[in-house]
Parts: sequence; structure tokens; C-alpha cells
Amino acid sequence: MSFTEPRFLIFLFAALLCYFLTPKRFRWYTLLSASYLFYWFIGGFYALGVISFTILTVYFCGLWAGSLREKKAERNIRRLPLILCLSLNFFLLFLFKYSHGILPQLGLFLIPGISFYTFQSAGYLVDIYKGKVQPDRNVFKFALFVSFFPQLIQGPISRHSEIAADLTAGHGWDFSRARDGVLRIVWGYFLKLAIADIAAVPVNAVFADYSAYGGGVILLVMLLYTIQIYADFAGGISVAIGIAKLVGITLPENFNQPFFANSLTDFWRRWHITLGTWLKDYLFYPLALSKPFAKLGKISRRIIGNDKGKLIPACASTFVIYVVMGIWHGASWVSLAFGLLNGGLITLALFCEPTIKNLRKLTGLDGNKSGIGKVFAIIRTFLLLIFLRYFARATSVSMAFGLLRQTLTAPMLPQLYDGTLLSFGIGMEEYILLAISIVIMLLRDICAEYGALKGFTAQDILTRSRPAVQFIFLIAVFSLIAYCGIYREGYIASEFIYANY
Repeated sequence: MSFTEPRFLIFLFAALLCYFLTPKRFRWYTLLSASYLFYWFIGGFYALGVISFTILTVYFCGLWAGSLREKKAERNIRRLPLILCLSLNFFLLFLFKYSHGILPQLGLFLIPGISFYTFQSAGYLVDIYKGKVQPDRNVFKFALFVSFFPQLIQGPISRHSEIAADLTAGHGWDFSRARDGVLRIVWGYFLKLAIADIAAVPVNAVFADYSAYGGGVILLVMLLYTIQIYADFAGGISVAIGIAKLVGITLPENFNQPFFANSLTDFWRRWHITLGTWLKDYLFYPLALSKPFAKLGKISRRIIGNDKGKLIPACASTFVIYVVMGIWHGASWVSLAFGLLNGGLITLALFCEPTIKNLRKLTGLDGNKSGIGKVFAIIRTFLLLIFLRYFARATSVSMAFGLLRQTLTAPMLPQLYDGTLLSFGIGMEEYILLAISIVIMLLRDICAEYGALKGFTAQDILTRSRPAVQFIFLIAVFSLIAYCGIYREGYIASEFIYANY
């Protein structure tokens, strides 16, 4: 049951109605029931059994880890519940997410949202081990933290300290909060239906038989895919944040205008923020500060000098993180290649940072001091991102290189205006609608990126306007969403891309 299906809207309305009719102290039970019902709809009893196993193992191991910490047990003893529980649950993640690609004979299928709730649960357990949070004593409250339905399928990945209290507080109705929540939901549906689902049509058509098209069409399609995956993922997250806001729960933001990044590193700081911070806190720092990596740093300083040698542990940890990120996207060689390319480029930039800074000064393209430099950095990063998306969208490494070869050696530019683009399943009116919608998206991101410096965002502009203006805006956007998602010829509700991760 996708967010874009009518039955989800019926489910959401019923869940909200039950929530606000329930006495405040029991409202979190309603949320838990709605979350389990939602998960049963999308995954069946099989998926309910798997998530319940994760909830129970992490809950009891959390109590065990908290008890050992209170008793000031030795570190090796305190690690036992952590190692046992994480091994079990990451084995499950591997089994259900990757075995269908590696061991198809097992006949297992992907459990919806397993990557997200496994990472969220693992972070909770590590935080208990480190003494950052106290273990939850109520198994049902912990179950709600893991299974809260708006964020269950594609995030954001929350921390227990961020949302646990909100989940069980039993918030009352608040008009301004509800208005903000509805605006986030509407914006999410706009991104998904008016941009991502329309862009998906030509993208899917070309990838079904890319050899029939020239480099010009392929490059245009890769540009559309780069925008599609952002609108799709950010749209789903916006809907999740908006739904949570309706019941008084604040989920963490997951995007920060990634298309305005001035480097690949900056892009990944802005994209899927909660996964990035999870990897940084639970993988990067433990690796970079570990004894083996400290020893690696000493050896490196002795061999290549202090200035370069001290960068090696950070470079190696960074590289590992991006390889893991690539594997997280799927059990395939092309996903690994995607991670290796990101890790290699970012690690190289980190290692050569002093040289890069000098080049920026010499060329006058320092993005921190020059407007031209900032624009150059944004464009360069976006073009690099399009290149990397060849490996994110292709189904194999050979296909990714085939697409690149076709792009560089066989442009076939007449295909851009001879009617080829109209053979993909959408007409000129959809292309015009898509172009207008992309401009609206970029204008909103410009307001969010630069308007915040002046004390306002795009949402502030709307909420400070007269009620009549807000009403007209909502009617216009709802009409556009209805056209894109219901009345547009040939439209079929599609699953969110990251729901498969």
C-alpha cells in the first residue's frame, strides 16, 4: 500500500480519526495498532513476524546492555548483547535483502522497510551501550518507535532520543501544526506525482532498450533520472514528515537542497541526511578512532610524511563508508561500483584537499569567496552526480559502461527533436507540465537555500499570506496533483524508489 494509492488516504483518514477520538493517554496505542495494520497491509504476516523478531531481540538485548552498564561490567562483557543482537539482525537484513540476488534458490523476498528499521534499531542499541540513552522499559512503546508507519518504509532514520517521547505523548489537535503538516504532505505528493512519476516514463522507456537511442537522448534521460530520484525520495519523506506532524511528532529532515551542493562530499551531507549521520556516528568514528586505524596513521606518517600520513585513517574510513553505502543500495556489482566510485572520488578529494585549495585560489574559483566560483562548483558537482547516476540506474556494470559509451560516441542529436521523445508514452503537454513543475521545485529550493539567510523560507511566505491566498494555492496544487495522479491518461500509481531499499 503506497502513499500514492487511494486506499492509503482512506487508511490515513481512519487512523487520524481514531487517534484524535482516543483519550490522550492511550493515543500511542492507536498509533501502534495503525502501524502494525499498515505493515500487515504491505507485507503480510510474514513481514510482521520478521519486524517483531527485530523488536523483541533489540528490546531484550537493550535491557541486558543497560543492566550491564549499570553494574559497571567489563567492556568485553558489555559488548555481548550488542554483538549477539546486531549479528542476528544484520544477518536477517542480509538474508531478506540480498539473498534473492545471491541465492535465489532460497525463494526469499524483500521485507518492506527492513534496511530502515534495522538501522534505526541498531542505533538505539549502540546508544544504550554507550550510555547515551536509557533502555525503553515498555516493549510496546519500543515497538512503536521501530514500526511508526509514516517512516517505516523509506525513513527518515530516527534516533530514540529524538522521537520516543513524542510518539507516546498523546498530542491534541493544533490548527497551525496541522496546516504545516498538510502543506508538507501536499508538497510531497507534488514532487512524486507531478515530477517523479512523469519523468519515470521516458527514463523507463530508454532503459528498456538503451541501444536504440543516441547519446543526446540518454544524457537527457539521465538528467531526468537525477531529478526523478530526488523528487521521488524527497516527496515520500515530505509526506512522512507531514503525516507525523499532524499527530504532533517531529521527524528529522532528510534533505537540504542537495542540488546546491558545491562538492560530492557536500552533496552526501545534504542527501539522505539521516543515513549519512547514522553511518558517520556508528561506522566512521568507530573505524577512524580504532586502534588498527591509529596504527595505520602512524605507519602512513612514517612513510609519506606527517601532513599526508595523518589523512590516511580518515580517508580509509571515508572510503569504507561509501562502499557500505553502495552495498546498502542493493546486492549487485553495479551497486558496489556506485559505492566504489563515490568513495574513490571523495577520498581522493579529501587526500588532495590542500592542492585543490591552491588551485581554487589560482583560478579565482573559490566557492567560499567568489559568486562565480560557487556557481562553477554547483554545476561541476551536478554534472558529476549525473555521471554517477549511470551506475545508480543501470542494472549491471556492463550496462552502465554501455550507456556511457553511447553518450560519448553516438550523440544522434536529431532524436531530441524528430519525435523520438514523444514515443516514450507521454505527450508534449506532460513534458511542459514536467518542466514547469521542475522550475517550481527549484524555486522552492532556492528559497530554502538562500531565503533562510534572510529569515524566511518558501513555506513562511505562504503561511504569512492571507487565508484566501493560502486557499487558492492549495486548490491549485490539489488540482495539479489530481490531474497527475488520477486523471492523467495512462497513469498507474508507482511505488517509491527507496521503498525497495
